[in-house]
Amino acid sequence: MKIFYTLFIALFFFSFQSHSQEFKEMMDSGEYTVQQISDAGEAYYTDRDKGRGTGYKQFKRWEYMAFRLMNNNGYLPTTRENLEKLRNFEVYLNESSQQRLPLNDNWQELGPESWSATSGWNPGVGRITGIAVDENNNDHIIVGANTGGVWKSIDGGQNWLPLNDYFTNLTVYSVAIDPANSNIYYFGSDGGIMFKSVDAGLTWVEIGSAGNSDVNKILINPSNSNNLYATVADQGIYRSLDGGQTWNEVANDSRGYDVEFKPGDLNTVYISGTRFSVSTDGGNNFTQISGFTTGAKMIGVSPADPNVVYVVEANGGRFGAFYVSNDSGATFTRLNHGGLNFFGYSTVGQDNSGQAPRDMDIAVSPTNINEVHIAGILTWRSTNGGVSFTCTSDWIPGNAAAANIGYCHADVDQLQFVGNTLFVASDGGIFKATDTQNVSTNYYTDLTTGIGIRQFYKIGISQSESVKVTGGSQDNGSSFYTEADGWRDWLGADGMEGFIDKDNDNIFYGTTQQGQLYRSFNGGQTQQGLSEPGPGQGNWVTPFEQDPVLENTIYVGYNQVFKSIAFGNSWSPISQQFPSNLDEMKVAPSNNQVIYASRNSFIYRTTDGGATDWTALPRPGGNVTAIAVHPTNHLKVAVSVTGSQHVYTSEDGGDTWVNYKKNLPDFSATALVWDDNGEDGLYVGMNYGVFYIDNTFTDWQPYVTNLPNVIINELEVNSVDNKLYAGSYGRGLWATPLAGDLLGTQTFVAENDISMVPNPANNEVTFSYRGGLQSNIEVFDISGKLLLNRPNVELGSTYSLDISTLRTGTYFVRLSTTEGIVTKKLLKK
Repeated sequence: MKIFYTLFIALFFFSFQSHSQEFKEMMDSGEYTVQQISDAGEAYYTDRDKGRGTGYKQFKRWEYMAFRLMNNNGYLPTTRENLEKLRNFEVYLNESSQQRLPLNDNWQELGPESWSATSGWNPGVGRITGIAVDENNNDHIIVGANTGGVWKSIDGGQNWLPLNDYFTNLTVYSVAIDPANSNIYYFGSDGGIMFKSVDAGLTWVEIGSAGNSDVNKILINPSNSNNLYATVADQGIYRSLDGGQTWNEVANDSRGYDVEFKPGDLNTVYISGTRFSVSTDGGNNFTQISGFTTGAKMIGVSPADPNVVYVVEANGGRFGAFYVSNDSGATFTRLNHGGLNFFGYSTVGQDNSGQAPRDMDIAVSPTNINEVHIAGILTWRSTNGGVSFTCTSDWIPGNAAAANIGYCHADVDQLQFVGNTLFVASDGGIFKATDTQNVSTNYYTDLTTGIGIRQFYKIGISQSESVKVTGGSQDNGSSFYTEADGWRDWLGADGMEGFIDKDNDNIFYGTTQQGQLYRSFNGGQTQQGLSEPGPGQGNWVTPFEQDPVLENTIYVGYNQVFKSIAFGNSWSPISQQFPSNLDEMKVAPSNNQVIYASRNSFIYRTTDGGATDWTALPRPGGNVTAIAVHPTNHLKVAVSVTGSQHVYTSEDGGDTWVNYKKNLPDFSATALVWDDNGEDGLYVGMNYGVFYIDNTFTDWQPYVTNLPNVIINELEVNSVDNKLYAGSYGRGLWATPLAGDLLGTQTFVAENDISMVPNPANNEVTFSYRGGLQSNIEVFDISGKLLLNRPNVELGSTYSLDISTLRTGTYFVRLSTTEGIVTKKLLKK
């Protein structure tokens, strides 16, 4: 198909507008490069509104990460390709464990796991894309996070446990619990791929694929667990009759958004995409129902009256229509809402925004057929069967309080009634309303506390013993962390690059999307926008840096580099205009006249602070994803790049480059930082893991103890507390001691310290340790597949592990502890 596309390129430009309208489908097809999809998306939005609620933000988020994760040929690796790379890496870790020296890596999670608004205007924790509640025990809940995995609570959301930190960083779009067996979970990912767990989320296996797009919803037949339905965004609706091993499309629709059983009648199934169809024979045949437009549709049903079916329909991204059927979906009546838009930001429906079908759903009270809730960016309620709706939430806490309605983070992915409790999955977390009859400021309760799923783009670290961190994230603005007070939110929108002032750690700088600049003089209690440096705007994530020497001096990179010597109150250009916006920029810590910047695969340098035009340097290969300048040598620079070469270094300021890939696994390199430890320590962050090298090593060393398999977007070193900080895209902020801090003096757990008997074993092995130690125990087969996982095990005198489910053969047992990692080979008889 890629060859076909090359031959087709001449015709492509003649029909570019039609293709650009389908750029979302291009993302799913696997036939187009990231650049081609980017061009199509930009063409689509050329003459369209790019503001709030138009979908442009979602496109730019995808584009930013896609350009960082693409392969040598410019394509995004598929989920299966990433899984294969991960398994190969696990094999390497297991087989090479005895040859690696112990390092200091012991990653600890720093959150955020809750929100506390100061001057931030849309506080939240992170994006929740799916909710499933056990029908037999409503305290048992699982949720899916966009790039943060699946999480579980068994106490109604008071406490949460991540379920696949060491499995993969897969995108999660939907989750389900088998109503007949609450130990069986499913989650739907991108590319139509489905995963299943039979041990309540401890381990996962890939099952069959439903199409090749995002799996929006999974519905399990409560009387037959082998009968599943899946709605697949840009494909349609699929059914499985063998527990998800194989899937077949059930209706002729190009989209898949919702599926529902008629309450009390499992032979009647409703499905929707661009059409609405009904089956009365258990899903074998579907009849399309007329009277609708082609907008995206979601379905609402209730046991309060099984014959009533509600359908909410989009018109582009905004609200289109609301329909009601009183005869089990055979015929519908469209209700008149006078052109109001219930999918936008306006609490009275008076705007043109909307992000349907990404943010769109409906839920009906199980005891009152006339109580209907719909959502787009905000949430709405009807008490008269959809004839009229009133807003039940605002996306800004202060505005919600003033209007005496609930606060719920903007952009709702899912609404679901469990009993009389309404659950909401939004871009800021999971919320619930236990009394949907009475709307007030306390209408929603946030259940997200304890779920660490922040998607950081960038972080900034103060160089002080009482560490302060600012981080900019998708959907949830910029927040700052102190050990004493935890996390507070100080900017809204999408948070991007930011830093703590080197001379006064009460001064924060931050950016929102495309280079809007902000500053706080009082530790984030209030903030103000900075003056615009020049015409136009920056990239989705705009380079923003502080001078390492001069006070009050900062730099920002648009299609020129601008400098301010007055806290950002005024700006002057210090570079020529580049052909496109800059992606990365770093000022040399040891010489503030030397600055490096990049756009795509091009790298530029100034050695006189921009007094003359910047020099274009040789291109090392691949798009640059990060630049790191050595702390004491302004000519020693490293870059991470897309593709298989990963890292290049230079000893002469970028005039020549040396490939530094060495033994790095075939992941995507996304972050770099040098450590001033006297041995040229260098860390690289990837979409799986962090790796370290210095002059004492010939190869990169895995630096991953207790770090989830999540994308690392930025690394920062604090030379005062001697820690490395990682901003992850899906699991928040993490920190670990630096490699060289105590290397060679700290006591590490050794292989012989932990015994495993018997070996060979039949059905059980017992571990023992010389003292108390907490460990994650994982069992892999020789292909790198994770088969058993027991998190947070206390290794006291003994701990026994049941291995009866394993087949005869050779396995690797990895024990990840706070004192290091031990890997043992196990023979199963």
